[in-house]
Amino acid sequence: MNNHLKGLLIAFFGVVMLTPDPVLVRLADADTFTILFWRGIFYALGVLAILYATYRKNTFKELKNIGRPGIWIGLLSGIGGVTFIAAIQYTSIAKVLVIISTAPMVVAIISWAIINERPKLYTWISMLIIVTGIYIVMKGDTAVIINPEDTAYQHLIGSSLAVISIIAGGYSFALTRKYSNVNMVPAMIVNAFVVSFVGLVFSSSFYLPFDSLMYVLVGGILLAIAFSLITIAPRFIPASEVAMFMPLGTIFGILSAWLVINEQPSSSSLLGGSIVVITLFFHAWYSSKLQTK
Repeated sequence: MNNHLKGLLIAFFGVVMLTPDPVLVRLADADTFTILFWRGIFYALGVLAILYATYRKNTFKELKNIGRPGIWIGLLSGIGGVTFIAAIQYTSIAKVLVIISTAPMVVAIISWAIINERPKLYTWISMLIIVTGIYIVMKGDTAVIINPEDTAYQHLIGSSLAVISIIAGGYSFALTRKYSNVNMVPAMIVNAFVVSFVGLVFSSSFYLPFDSLMYVLVGGILLAIAFSLITIAPRFIPASEVAMFMPLGTIFGILSAWLVINEQPSSSSLLGGSIVVITLFFHAWYSSKLQTK
């Protein structure tokens, strides 16, 4: 198996492991910051367990090797994680996942700025189509705001938080690719600490019912496995290719939300989401085809 295929498979399984995450957060049905506090703790413990199982007595050495770039990667991905969870609390999972699925385009732009990987013409065309799809998804969020408690206002906040999430995550992807010679899986512990710290500062109570705690526990473990894989993938393939798998998570995530918690997507979410996902699929297919020539 060549390195490129290995990277693709690692990214694929990483994104698939993320699929249940939004549903688990919604099923926990608890205060956002309480969820963040416990999520960060279980996430950190999961990554530590993976590192220890892999490196044993060299675990501390791997933690130390990430250096300042690893701390930045952890901080940025942590911010992305916090805003993602907050977005789910304000708007539908479908809308959040569709917005998150634009990550490949965001990563392409940021990678151009950071590591001088300039997007091709077909990437720019894809971006314009995707912007149209996102406009369709979000068009109901731009209603006139009269009351801060209005549903439209909350959806707009959720959509904005999702945008912040993909920008922070995009920088994290690009930096991981830039420092691909370093194992950045330990940086996910920094990510977890950021998530837990935000919960610690803003939560009014750390109590979770047993069922909620179990949902958060499972989510933290899956998160540790998923982001360990996603962090490893850029060592073998470009960051933008890793991000190209996010639309797959969007499809599975929306379907799981529909099937498990009966959160039926709106017609605008389905139409806009279809435009985004189909565009990203053909972008990934065409770019992969060019690389094989």
